[in-house]
Amino acid sequence: MGNPNDDALAQLRHEWARWEVWVVYNVIGPPTWCARRYEDRDAVPARVLNADSAEHLAEALEEATSR
Repeated sequence: MGNPNDDALAQLRHEWARWEVWVVYNVIGPPTWCARRYEDRDAVPARVLNADSAEHLAEALEEATSR
């Protein structure tokens, strides 16, 4: 039995191929979902989106790409 976040992470990576998407598993509390554009990888300061769920990260990605 795998981690239930694995499917959501794979789906986000598939749908947002121009973005690097990952999950930070915190010691206390739920995981933090993160994304940044591959083209912004070396940007200083780093431009990273953070969310408390895969669904909220998808919403943040939608908003970021509509600007």
